[in-house]
Amino acid sequence: MADAVIQTPGRGSAPAAVNRGPGATLVYGLLQFGFWLIVGLFGNILVEWLCMGLLWPEQGSTRSQSLLEAEIRILQQDLQASLLTEQPTRFAVSMADQLQALLYQKTGLVKAMTVVRQHPVSRQGDNRFTGFIRQSLAAIHDYLLAGMIATQVYALRLSVLFLSIPVFVLAGLVGAIDGIVQRDLNRWRGGRELGQRYHLAKSMVAPGLTLPWILYLAWPTTVHPWLIILPFAVFVGWVVAITAATFKKYF
Repeated sequence: MADAVIQTPGRGSAPAAVNRGPGATLVYGLLQFGFWLIVGLFGNILVEWLCMGLLWPEQGSTRSQSLLEAEIRILQQDLQASLLTEQPTRFAVSMADQLQALLYQKTGLVKAMTVVRQHPVSRQGDNRFTGFIRQSLAAIHDYLLAGMIATQVYALRLSVLFLSIPVFVLAGLVGAIDGIVQRDLNRWRGGRELGQRYHLAKSMVAPGLTLPWILYLAWPTTVHPWLIILPFAVFVGWVVAITAATFKKYF
């Protein structure tokens, strides 16, 4: 009987792909999405601190407060209706307040900052550790306040992006219908399949859906959401139309 030959993968062999079921894929996608939202929040706070320390040091945390008030005014003026909620502005402001309460009020940071603001120097009854904490909070008080306000701005913009999902869905449906019509017209005309155009358009769908989230959440100044959402929605509809038109000429 011949000896069995055991084959071991070489160094250059690619790792085997992990096969996940629909449920596991959904859970993994949600966890990954939540992870990037948390990373985006920290990145947003870091950008606010950099702007505060380098670009507008004279304004301090008042710049963050002015940014929050300007964002709310834009929503009150131009975000009057949504398919997902009856009062979109109230929904966005409520999400911002809830996130701020969860991260800062329930953790005791707001109370600690209030105490430090009232008594910024070490008192006689404080031990060395308490005095160090008090002095540290007093030194970075303005940055902590700007970070709290930046968190509210982040939640506000995140709510707007969630409310804009129907816009991208509608743009994708219109693009798919237009692409199917163009594919049928090309079929009856005896046109040629363009596989390169299909693969190129397909690869641009994901960036068209993710870039508005990155740009709008990380934008350091006041910006109208439609200036970012609408161009990308039109772009998504366009690439979906090309993908549908060049997917198959014959079934």
